[in-house]
Amino acid sequence: MSGSTKLVKNKKKVSRDISFEEHVSYAEKILIDLETNDLTLEEAVENYTEALARIKLAKKILEDAQNKVEIIERRDLDRVSTKKSKTKL
Repeated sequence: MSGSTKLVKNKKKVSRDISFEEHVSYAEKILIDLETNDLTLEEAVENYTEALARIKLAKKILEDAQNKVEIIERRDLDRVSTKKSKTKL
């Protein structure tokens, strides 16, 4: 296993405290490691599971951000509608 890194052994705690970009970057590193290193089946499965967990958390962070944007847009549209209604009176 020359040059092999066992990312699962050295992984950070999977947490929502980590940014979207960090989750994606770490998942990419794991997947590259799966493609380029000679890992045991157990190590490969552990790394793959870790990558999926990172991707899932990144997706949740992205969905939360999209929801926040939608809330802001609706609030701004409501303000514009209210202003238009008041000016017509």
